[in-house]
Amino acid sequence: MKKVVLKIEGMSCEGCRNRLEKFLSKKEEIKNVKVSLDEKLAYIECDDDASTDKLNEYVSDCGYESLGEVNEN
Repeated sequence: MKKVVLKIEGMSCEGCRNRLEKFLSKKEEIKNVKVSLDEKLAYIECDDDASTDKLNEYVSDCGYESLGEVNEN
C-alpha cells in the first residue's frame, strides 16, 4: 500500500469535500481517503500499482482538478 497526496483545485465548500471523498472511496484501488478543504489536499492510501495519472483522472471525473502529487517530506 502506498500513500499519495494530491493538490486539488475547484473545491469551495464542505459539500465539495464530501463529494470528492465519497467518489474516491468507491474506487477499487483506493483503500482510504481523506480530503482537506482548508489545505485543498486529498490524502490517499491506495494499492501499490495505482498510478498517479489514474488518481488524477478520478479527481477530474468528479469535477475537480488535480494539480498533481505533493511531496510531503
